[in-house]
Amino acid sequence: MMIKNYLSILIVLVLCISCGDDDRTPDAIPFRDRGEQSIDDDAFIREYLQTHFYNYEEFANPTEGFDYEIRFDTIAGENADKTPLLDQVTPLTYDRFETSNTLYILTAREGVGASPTFADSTFVTYRGANILGNVFDGAANPIWFNLPATIDGFANGIAGAKGGSGFTIAPDGTTEFNNDYGIGAVFIPSGLAYFAQPPNSSIGIYSSLVFTYSIYDSKVTDHDGDGIISILEDINGNNFFFDDVDNTDGDNQSNFNDPDDDNDGVTTRLEIVRDDEGNFVSFQDTDNDGTNDHLDDDDDGDGIPTVDEININFNTGVITYPDSDGDGTPDYLDSDS
Repeated sequence: MMIKNYLSILIVLVLCISCGDDDRTPDAIPFRDRGEQSIDDDAFIREYLQTHFYNYEEFANPTEGFDYEIRFDTIAGENADKTPLLDQVTPLTYDRFETSNTLYILTAREGVGASPTFADSTFVTYRGANILGNVFDGAANPIWFNLPATIDGFANGIAGAKGGSGFTIAPDGTTEFNNDYGIGAVFIPSGLAYFAQPPNSSIGIYSSLVFTYSIYDSKVTDHDGDGIISILEDINGNNFFFDDVDNTDGDNQSNFNDPDDDNDGVTTRLEIVRDDEGNFVSFQDTDNDGTNDHLDDDDDGDGIPTVDEININFNTGVITYPDSDGDGTPDYLDSDS
């Protein structure tokens, strides 16, 4: 699916131009400045929103057989009196790569169910197109989307939308969702989409995109199974998992996808407070230094790294926790061990 999040960023975009001169080398085209592109994208999207409308009247008074699909059209002619999209969307601005980017969210119908965060999984149908209307991706039947694996603008655009109340199963085994699920659209600048690295040429570099969607259900997600739901592992709270600050130990896994966030040899599940059923209760900070244990490579603050106060059998992977003074507190949590 082309909605996949492409995180790697190329340094130079090389365009090979065919010509009769075999000695000619390809032209190296540097990426556009993100700040300038953001300004251009926002102007383009706002112009579209000002000159287009959606079938809001059908949503307000649905007739029998209405398919609850969002359709866009130009404000002109017999549609000259329609309300522009710009008056009906909600803008949200996010800072990425030292650049502010604004996406615009349209709610055609508010659902009645739970809302996902950008860190969760959603059960949706969708259609993706560039703003000129060229469709490049979609799913007519509901599928589960792991939102952190999608493009930034889609994850944050659908976050907060409400799902439906449930479904029924017909005698023939087909599923019919209650007609109260959320329906919307999100208009995404290239800086929150693929920027200069689209997955194929049908999207085009620096393309602003629009996704229409229906959201049926969502699940709060703990991607790495460490006992901390993923939304709580967005350290700086900017609705993005891939900043340096969100990778405490600097390995190749952001905290939300890393079962040992500080790489101290003690899994995150053992460095938080959990109830008898193993569910997250709270963070813990053994040495009261302001850094929670699961992000602290010296949990007891004794100057000895936690990894040096545990025993790891590298043949079996078994970890044991010595208690040198026999006081019932393992050395890595005991500043006077």
